[in-house]
Amino acid sequence: MRMLMRTVRDPRGISWICLELPEVPEEQRPRAATMPPETVAIECNSGADRVIALVAPGWDDDLTDEQLAETISAGLP
Repeated sequence: MRMLMRTVRDPRGISWICLELPEVPEEQRPRAATMPPETVAIECNSGADRVIALVAPGWDDDLTDEQLAETISAGLP
């Protein structure tokens, strides 16, 4: 399995490392069930914060830096 990874800097200047998880985490499965079947989970970590997001496959190529940063921001408490 190929490890999909991307780094992005959010508008606050914080760097995030995002990795595609091998499966959707159990706590995210109810939400994933309402999404297209090919939905994947990514974990983004800044060192201080961690976000799990559900995205379409190909996110590493398809999402712009701005879209990925918005996805991360939407997952912050």
